[in-house]
Amino acid sequence: MSLFAPKEKVVYICVTDCERRIIINALKKLRDEQIRVNKNYDFIETIIAKSAKADTLKGTRKSYEER
Repeated sequence: MSLFAPKEKVVYICVTDCERRIIINALKKLRDEQIRVNKNYDFIETIIAKSAKADTLKGTRKSYEER
């Protein structure tokens, strides 16, 4: 048993600039809906801030297709 609490799982995704804008707009709409129904929206703002500051994908992009 560890003395320290386990860290939260970190998920990385690769998106283009256009895809990032779509994600941020969707998160903003979700935040606005949470505000409208008087629910907590702090976690959504955290995700928006992290995704806005994320590095852009440069160079060749590895694509995975399921066939």
